[in-house]
Amino acid sequence: MTETGLGPRERLVNSAVAMVGVRGFHGTGVSELLAHSGAARNSIYQHFHGGKAELVEASTLAAGERMSALLGSLYEDGGVEGLVDGLVDWWQRALEHDGFEAGCPVVAAALAGPDLPGVVSAAGTAFTVWCAQLAAALLERGLTADAAESLARFTVGAVEGAVVLCRATKSPRPLDDARTQLRALLELRLRDEG
Repeated sequence: MTETGLGPRERLVNSAVAMVGVRGFHGTGVSELLAHSGAARNSIYQHFHGGKAELVEASTLAAGERMSALLGSLYEDGGVEGLVDGLVDWWQRALEHDGFEAGCPVVAAALAGPDLPGVVSAAGTAFTVWCAQLAAALLERGLTADAAESLARFTVGAVEGAVVLCRATKSPRPLDDARTQLRALLELRLRDEG
């Protein structure tokens, strides 16, 4: 399964994003990544001298950048409330499309383990960027820096946790619950502090 027009590096990164989101770091093998990407065996080590760990680190950063772009687009289209609703909608569509098999590759990278500090650090970078984006949006709505940062971290954690619950229960309900509670919390915080 190859993606036309993309070089082996990009195909490997895209395959790692997809496969790590389903199987995690340890459940994703090099042979499977090569087969999924259509890349030659030497491609991993040619483009990622550190092997699978370096590839997954790069794919985690790529997944983080893609989500960051989505968050920016959702915010431009609907403000903070639209960002939260849009993010929940996006995850529900993605989970239902994949039969609740694929989760967040950034969460999977965060759980890779202490023997893979580069992979875990890449996940931390992605989460930090997402939280900073949301915090900046909340600051624009009048929240204090501390309140905006705290609410941003809580929102990202609530949505990511709901995604994990959705996968485990094969149900969109945890994301529905996250949307309901986050809407109420956002309304309250924006009214009281904004």
